[in-house]
Amino acid sequence: MWRLLIIAPVLVLFACETPVMPLPGTTGKAGELVVVMDDLLWESAIGDTVYAALTEPVYGLPQPEPLFDAVHIRSDAFTKIFQTHRNILICNIGSGFKPAVEVRADVWASPQLVIEITAKDTAEFVRIFKANRLRIAEYFSKKEEERNLNSYRKQPDHDVANALLETFGINMPVPKGFSVISRKENFLWLRHDTKDINQSILVYSEPYTRPNTFSKEGMMTVMDSVCRQSVPGSVPGSFMKTFREYPPAIAETSVANIYASELRGIWNVEGDIMGGPFICYVLLDEPNGRVIYLHGFVFAPAVDKRNLMVQLRSILKGVELL
Repeated sequence: MWRLLIIAPVLVLFACETPVMPLPGTTGKAGELVVVMDDLLWESAIGDTVYAALTEPVYGLPQPEPLFDAVHIRSDAFTKIFQTHRNILICNIGSGFKPAVEVRADVWASPQLVIEITAKDTAEFVRIFKANRLRIAEYFSKKEEERNLNSYRKQPDHDVANALLETFGINMPVPKGFSVISRKENFLWLRHDTKDINQSILVYSEPYTRPNTFSKEGMMTVMDSVCRQSVPGSVPGSFMKTFREYPPAIAETSVANIYASELRGIWNVEGDIMGGPFICYVLLDEPNGRVIYLHGFVFAPAVDKRNLMVQLRSILKGVELL
């Protein structure tokens, strides 16, 4: 195992040696995160700072839901029963520790992510944590997506895969349970239904001609136009659209190593009482002179939606242009 001591609060990714024996599978529910910290620290402003950062509300959900379900474990109680958890944040403060942040994969279980923060005193810990909290959250979020993606790739729906390939020339890890609801020129609607939830994926494309394609307004214009034509509500004449009273959040990103914009927000149905969260990516497919929209949304009025959206995001970000 490598250990690097750093003076500046820089996040560093560490690789573990290959274990001799296979590691056990991870425990814990999706979105759970174990925080290992002494009781006195957890009950102080230090614990408040860590807890607030890990449980801040996820933007784009109709009701407040935390980024992670943080579970505190005392340092002296962190035994084997907890060491196999999927996500672990270890916080150690004391005169014998150097300032460092370590990111390690598959320490006690697989697929696991363990991040350890060490500092000589509380002031140094706060400085390091605040400087790295966004990247720490991003590491855990990406690990959740990676777990989903690895699972979905093992159980693809071949009918959906063929439809995506024939219509758009793309591959996307859509698992069994989804089916093609609607198929038109340059448009596919994929949906997974249970008695409690509805997860949908819309894939559509158009020539890359709009000057504002990757802007918030440009994305909403296209999304609303497509949904008005192709995503009706349950009442005749009703249709899905972005709920602009809750301003969608936009960010630059990359998907399949291609430049993309990400838009998150809430959708509702014009002429009906329905709504929920959405996430949409628009990708520049430069060789084909087009942009591709990957648009996921959830309708699940009686259940939490954070993990459902993480599942959709994992699928969308796993796309491959062939």
